[in-house]
Amino acid sequence: MTNAMCIIITLMRIRRLQKNSCSPPYLGYGFGYCTSCGGEMTSAWPGIKVVAMFLDGYYVAVVAFKGFFMLFDVTLVATGGILDYLDVLATLSLQTTLPSRIQLTTRIQIYRCLQVLEKELNHFGSTQVIPSILIMAPIVQIFCTFVLIKLFRTLPSEGIMTYPYLILIAVTACMVFETFAAQLLTKSAKQCGDWKMEKNLSKVNRKAIISLQPMRIKMGNNFIDRSTALVTQDFCITQTVSLLLM
Repeated sequence: MTNAMCIIITLMRIRRLQKNSCSPPYLGYGFGYCTSCGGEMTSAWPGIKVVAMFLDGYYVAVVAFKGFFMLFDVTLVATGGILDYLDVLATLSLQTTLPSRIQLTTRIQIYRCLQVLEKELNHFGSTQVIPSILIMAPIVQIFCTFVLIKLFRTLPSEGIMTYPYLILIAVTACMVFETFAAQLLTKSAKQCGDWKMEKNLSKVNRKAIISLQPMRIKMGNNFIDRSTALVTQDFCITQTVSLLLM
């Protein structure tokens, strides 16, 4: 998924530079042609211009890949993996036949291993990666939606292609990640509650279950709950409408 996004962004960048070689940032005027004045700024060979366009597209692809890798291949995959293991634990808890049933002590140990992964994920992303996602993605969504609606009739074809794609990435980053994080809190709390209701529960296991905490994805000192995704989208829609009414 990440590689496909980077390829699409690279092609969009090359197409944009093909229409306007002075399009900032990156190489910009180094192409040797300015469409605003319609004249040659240098006597650069046209082949060099083509090479420079692909170099600029490659640079954009590398930057996009590094950003998407942290978001999709690390944060989302790690959160989704923990959710899958919680589903496995729920399935094991529903088994009633003795040969295939796993003891509660083993399931608690697996849950504690998942808590270690949760702590590592929070230590990795709670101060920089996750706050950056939850701050920048709504900003991109708001301004791209505003530009797309307000200036739709004056946008060139490459702009009509770029802005919806950026909105899609921003919405995916917010909604999917925040939904995963909310499910992590809900499923882990439900799992601990179901274990407390099991029959013939020993005092040791009961104390072990009570000591287990629901898993949370943190953002600084706060954490993501079930309403975070809806609150974020409500904020984005409200601010977009406010900009359109200005």
